[in-house]
Amino acid sequence: MSGDRCNDVLVRLKSGALRAYKPGCGGVLKPSTAYTSLGTSGWNQYDVLTTPGDISGDGRPDLIARSASTGTVYLYKGTSAGTLAARVKLYADWRTYKKVVGVGDLNGDGIGDLLAQDKANNVYRYYGTGNGTFGARVKLFGAWGGSYDTVVGVGDITGDGKGSFGARVKVSGGWQGYKGVI
Repeated sequence: MSGDRCNDVLVRLKSGALRAYKPGCGGVLKPSTAYTSLGTSGWNQYDVLTTPGDISGDGRPDLIARSASTGTVYLYKGTSAGTLAARVKLYADWRTYKKVVGVGDLNGDGIGDLLAQDKANNVYRYYGTGNGTFGARVKLFGAWGGSYDTVVGVGDITGDGKGSFGARVKVSGGWQGYKGVI
């Protein structure tokens, strides 16, 4: 978010505050790491906070938020100051989706994308358009991942730029002791 081309971390506190921690390139995130306040309250109203990367086409990562009470989905564009612009409404009611995940750039066009899983375990892909919106949804899977408690987006890890998925492959075991993987 800070524009230094190093990963930053957004943290939502129990109070509803949102902070952007900036450990620097190769730096370790610690409680003492410098941060920018992105809001001192109000962020608890969202049951989804995810970043697909840059969807507005300005080279800054953006944040997607879904209201827990209404299902309304908002875009918060990243700014050159390392903060977030005022929210813009994208969709009226996405309560049909139990998971909404920013997955980075799936198709190699440099624009962030989303995956959404509905309550029937259908998974849909939304490609970012580069102007702060997403294209029409495309169904990827039916009856997928009903037993998964976490779905994490990492972008195109194979480098093929296709935006599709192959069969699942076990990469590791023994992760039962962790509450979440991001």
